[in-house]
Amino acid sequence: MIMRSLVLLLIAISVSFADWNIADWRVSFSSVIDKFSKMQTVAEKLETAPVAYYGKLIQREYLQREYFDVYNPEFEKNFPEVYQSFMGWSDYKLKRQNDLLTQAPEKLQQVFEQRYSAMNVKGFFLIHDEIRVDKVYDKETKTWVTPKPGEEKKELFSFAYVGPDISQDTSWKISQRMMSHLNEPEEKLMPVRRIFFMDGYSEECYSLVDTSIFENLQYFPHRLKYDVDLNAVYAQTSTLTSAEMLKKNSQKLVKDVGPIRFNAYADFGRPFLVGDFPNFDPVFYLDFGFNVYLGDFFGGLGVSIRTLDAKCDSCGTGDFGAHVELGFLWLKTDYIESGVWGNLGFAAIEISPERGKDDSEYQHERYFRYGFGVHVEALFPKLIGKPVDSFFEPGIGNRFGVRLKLGMQNVNAPEFGLAKGYSPFISLGFTWHVMRVWY
Repeated sequence: MIMRSLVLLLIAISVSFADWNIADWRVSFSSVIDKFSKMQTVAEKLETAPVAYYGKLIQREYLQREYFDVYNPEFEKNFPEVYQSFMGWSDYKLKRQNDLLTQAPEKLQQVFEQRYSAMNVKGFFLIHDEIRVDKVYDKETKTWVTPKPGEEKKELFSFAYVGPDISQDTSWKISQRMMSHLNEPEEKLMPVRRIFFMDGYSEECYSLVDTSIFENLQYFPHRLKYDVDLNAVYAQTSTLTSAEMLKKNSQKLVKDVGPIRFNAYADFGRPFLVGDFPNFDPVFYLDFGFNVYLGDFFGGLGVSIRTLDAKCDSCGTGDFGAHVELGFLWLKTDYIESGVWGNLGFAAIEISPERGKDDSEYQHERYFRYGFGVHVEALFPKLIGKPVDSFFEPGIGNRFGVRLKLGMQNVNAPEFGLAKGYSPFISLGFTWHVMRVWY
């Protein structure tokens, strides 16, 4: 008999966008204000904007071009003109970027590729906002008026590119393009009201009675850009020796919280016994299960099986366990990932009729199981800087690999199983990662 145990695993991780890093793809309000001191105010934006709405956000979607069919298959049907405009815009933008990149000096090409590879999420996005409209701005009278019947709800669309960009005017230039971040959905008990434009939105705006506040109210465009200081990039690169570069690449710590992903694994190996095991010879170790990764952390469920051949005729013994596993991913390079883990669960030693009671059936002695260890995985294809396509569904990438696992678990069945101590193990196995399940 193999013991089964159902465990509810709850993991919550808060992600902060306050730090400015080229791996970020959405930037918080505080970062926008800090990095873009010359941002427009709402008063300045109202002078040039063709339309403005005052209300609250109902829903926001960031639709990446590559994943339209997966996350919103009805979008093309529901908004054909928007879809065609977005596809034409992104096609033109990509062709222009590739043409300029092939003509650019080699150093600029290298900087472009480095910055593109460093970003976890990049590409072309369509921002779809659905807002509840309280007032509409009348440019002629410069007043806020009640929306016409049927216009109390609006759907706004904006295009954005996330990643490095290259241009040639009087000289070559590389810039970094980001998106400002607006939570969705916003607070429902106390709805936040803002002024929405076709290409951005304002800070919280509690009232339209005193319009003088527009002079100090910040406007946040969806698309943000800042120029890359190439001299600083070259200076930083030149200060690293070859040995330092090698060390940096081989021991790159994981600092960015990436998309949620899933992996399944199976390991086969050899167990050992340390403690009071007078009648056992360890033969075989099997471990399989799954984990969910949230940035650097992972957790999941697993099952472990040990074959412990007894030193007697026809009395083979097995050790079966189920556990919850929690761990931390401390190392990630292009092809290598490594994590430390610990697990808790239940297990049972199987006792043959000759060693247990005089019964025709095997008996089991159950006990509490714990363990800890480390795993190292070699994964393909390359993770950083290379798209990972799915073999069964667009938008979900797959990586396959081999893994080495080292660990130790306790064994505590002294009454009937005549086994008490620890069982270190070493195993080799296979792993399958599903990348970018959620964003």
